[in-house]
Amino acid sequence: MEVKNVIETRDILRSKLKEVGCVIPKISEAILSLRNEVSEGKKGMGVHTENMLKVLSPESVRKMVRSELQTYDADKTGMTDYALESSGGIVLSTRNTETYLAGSPVLTLFGIPLCPQQNTPRAVIQTGVLPGECWAFKGSTGAVVIQLLGPVYVSGVSLEHISPSISPTGETTAAPKEFSLWGLECVDDTDSFFFGEFTYDNTGPSVQYFEVQHQAKKAYEIVEVKIHSNSGNRDYTCVYRIRVHGILRQ
Repeated sequence: MEVKNVIETRDILRSKLKEVGCVIPKISEAILSLRNEVSEGKKGMGVHTENMLKVLSPESVRKMVRSELQTYDADKTGMTDYALESSGGIVLSTRNTETYLAGSPVLTLFGIPLCPQQNTPRAVIQTGVLPGECWAFKGSTGAVVIQLLGPVYVSGVSLEHISPSISPTGETTAAPKEFSLWGLECVDDTDSFFFGEFTYDNTGPSVQYFEVQHQAKKAYEIVEVKIHSNSGNRDYTCVYRIRVHGILRQ
């Protein structure tokens, strides 16, 4: 079933890319036609109008689309993720947050259950973001402490959740909503630095970037993400991926 879901997702992406490929030439033709009509009908157009048409030129549109595709390829943000496990990130603690077990997928052989398949908190710093590849915890509040690959002057954080379009139920009420980011000297730091509090919109893009509200003068190697509420689910909250951005101290 997992392989089938991956194949279906791949086919959907291929289909959307084909649609984009078909639409771009049409947009280019429409813009060219508009440019010709305007240039013929308004010889004395203002500088502002001329600049606007330059921005909307077919080549500019191609560059914008190419830039967006490159950003998507670059981990969807175009920024380094210092929390990524494969680069050295580690989940140090989840405080008193209790992992949600009910309804977790089960591996079966010919319909016979073999063992429960449960995602650990490590899922939040891994690249998999297919439906179910998340860390689910009980209730709407929780926390995760992450050691970054090194001391980082933190500039922002990205939170990712699946889109309703690929959600098996068609909804994303388990997505985190209000959350905050803190810088720690150690796991038990009682004087942590407050980077800011943010709100994830589950009706918006799946990956949402938040710039820190308070810039620290020092680099932090340990950060804590506290989830204060979710998008409506009463039983559990699902965190798919957390990215931490900034500049690595040399």
